Amino acid sequence: MADVNKKITKGELQSGIEGGSPFFDSAASITEDYCKNKGIEFELYMFNSKVLKMESEDGGISNYVNAETNGLNIRLLDKKKMSFSYCLGLESDKILNSLDGAYSLLKYMEADEFAEFAEKDDYYSGDDDISTPEKLGVYSEDGVDIDIDKKKSLLLEMEEIAYSYDKKIYKVDKPSYSETLINKRFYNSKGIDVSSIKTFYEIFLSVASRDGEDTGSGFDFDFSHCFGDLKFKKAAMNAAKKGVDQLGARTAASGNYPVVFDNYTSSEILGILKQSFYADSVYKKKSLLEGKIGKKIFSDKLDIIDDGLLYGGALTDMFDREGVKMKTKVLCSSGTIDSYLYDIRYGKIYGVKSSGNSAGRSFILPPDIGSTNFFIKNGETNILDIIGSIKEGLYITELMGLHMAKPYTGEFSLGAAGFFVKNGKIDFPVKGIAVSGNIMQLFNGISKIANDLRFFGSVGSPSILFENIQVSGK
Repeated sequence: MADVNKKITKGELQSGIEGGSPFFDSAASITEDYCKNKGIEFELYMFNSKVLKMESEDGGISNYVNAETNGLNIRLLDKKKMSFSYCLGLESDKILNSLDGAYSLLKYMEADEFAEFAEKDDYYSGDDDISTPEKLGVYSEDGVDIDIDKKKSLLLEMEEIAYSYDKKIYKVDKPSYSETLINKRFYNSKGIDVSSIKTFYEIFLSVASRDGEDTGSGFDFDFSHCFGDLKFKKAAMNAAKKGVDQLGARTAASGNYPVVFDNYTSSEILGILKQSFYADSVYKKKSLLEGKIGKKIFSDKLDIIDDGLLYGGALTDMFDREGVKMKTKVLCSSGTIDSYLYDIRYGKIYGVKSSGNSAGRSFILPPDIGSTNFFIKNGETNILDIIGSIKEGLYITELMGLHMAKPYTGEFSLGAAGFFVKNGKIDFPVKGIAVSGNIMQLFNGISKIANDLRFFGSVGSPSILFENIQVSGK
């Protein structure tokens, strides 16, 4: 921790894990004095973010961004009326303008009996072992001392590896590297004052392949909170392999097949269902899971978890956007719906505590409900064994048109690509097909779950074998 504070004093960061930044301290003091004067409650979320981004093209760095931003969100509460304001920058005049703006809005807001800020015991629950960024695996200093030229060379090497994989790779589309260091502090009039620090590193590349007039594409990425865990070479090889493997694809015959969705496409399908677990969606009757608590509606092979404390998770943290301590929640156990995801307001509406699922989707908007690390529990079967069990079916690795899926009805019809499986082996690559069905029926028809769980951002899944999927082809 001394190293972190040393960097702060050097001016490289603007806040530390102990929340000792004079910028944050000043904002907290100004807000507290202002609200005491007015006799109102407040909630303050402050952040400082430092971002480095690079792209490569044709063996050189084509784009380079090194930026730092800070700002805050403010919510005020008076007589059950709540208002919101924000500012970019932590200068005193900007903070006071935001406070004035939020205060002037209060008189126009409708009273809400469920409006409330987090209480002290929503974070300080009496646990001796309070989570820290290091213990949660979301902060590492290993990337700070690595020379920028080394990072550039790794990015350029990733492009070179993809090109050298096969002569059929004719385009590597601007491989990218990004690193983010974010410090934040949450402070409210109920006595919560918590700070955290996170590092986030990510690489991405996509490729285009060609064999005569036939073309294909592929991509891969990796992310970690620790620079040393990034797999530059593996990502490049995977993207190139996907691009080459798709060459020669043809359309499969229409019919109902057993279909394996790989861990990427399974994660995308899970994303369609995710919103149905949000308590606000349930309350507004926009959820497929309304009234389903305690009911078995999916395959007994299915377990869905939302874990804000998952070690190294993309959205793992110490506290949510309302200052509530992050939690691990089992949402679906053996096909039975156990819980929804709640913030403070909807927890009050449903008579439960917040599950630590308040999220800030946009800096300029008030917080609302969101998931943390949302995933399907790993299975026990090797993916090769699952494919080997299929007499005739499909292995899907790409879905198109997900934005057209209907999360409120569960209906979907998606373009797809992948491979045709015959007698337990990959027979030929497939494109130009569509898979359709209903998300509720789909998750009720799980045959096998693989043991290859992977996270794609904050949503993760293993590969899953579903029975009797409708496929439209030739």
